[in-house]
Amino acid sequence: MNVRSKFSDIDFLTKPAGSGTIISSELTFKGRITSPSTISVSGCVNGELNSSEIVIEKEGIVKGAVFAEHLIIIGSLEGEVTANKITIASTGNVKGNLSYKRVTIDDGAFLDVSFHKI
Repeated sequence: MNVRSKFSDIDFLTKPAGSGTIISSELTFKGRITSPSTISVSGCVNGELNSSEIVIEKEGIVKGAVFAEHLIIIGSLEGEVTANKITIASTGNVKGNLSYKRVTIDDGAFLDVSFHKI
């Protein structure tokens, strides 16, 4: 029996994917997250994030590797980043190595980084 036909009345199998992956403020995640849509981090992630767009919210903390088309840092990041575009808000706190094609940094952001243009 085909699993899809057996459970075809269950919403997650018949409806398109939601707006993205959310790591809420109460959550600490260890491991790797890969998503085709936006990953929004308000909690703590120790590991690897891979997505077209990643947003580290003001209360969010990421320690590890980040791979994205567009990375928006409003909170804290410590680790290795490879992204086409990096946007760092004035509240951003970033430590590590940033590999990028384009970067925007707001006045007031805290940086302890090495930049590498790709």
